[in-house]
Amino acid sequence: MLFAGSKALKDAPYMLSTVEDMKKLTVEDMEKLLKNYVQNPNYVQFVAEVDGELVGAIEFKSGDKEKISHQGSFAMTVIPEYRNYGIGRTLLATLINWAKNNSRVEKVCLEVMEGNIGAINLYKTIGFVEEGRKIKGVKLEDCYQDLILMAIFV
Repeated sequence: MLFAGSKALKDAPYMLSTVEDMKKLTVEDMEKLLKNYVQNPNYVQFVAEVDGELVGAIEFKSGDKEKISHQGSFAMTVIPEYRNYGIGRTLLATLINWAKNNSRVEKVCLEVMEGNIGAINLYKTIGFVEEGRKIKGVKLEDCYQDLILMAIFV
């Protein structure tokens, strides 16, 4: 995520990016990411602020190839002290509303670690369904987690 810095990744065991990953990004990397958002109408990012502080974000990117451009995936994060206040639900509702009004986007996809029960339940209540799994898709220090593939048609 463009905004995700060490604060957003603190106490975030279910995020695929790490603080170390973010430290590797250069200014040129960030400029390239921002340019991609400007150039592609099917890339979008929404942010959540509380009292002027950035507390969450969701980003969506559709497929770049014609045959898969009708679908895309998102990543979302909310900084730890603002979790469980409905910010993630609001970000997700904003994204789905945007997708419904985008003539190219038909399907919104995600990957979530199997242990992230709160997120899985949120996605299910919104209407996402499980489409499959990437077995041992994430390697942690002492174990693996499957990545659950979920999607909703808009």
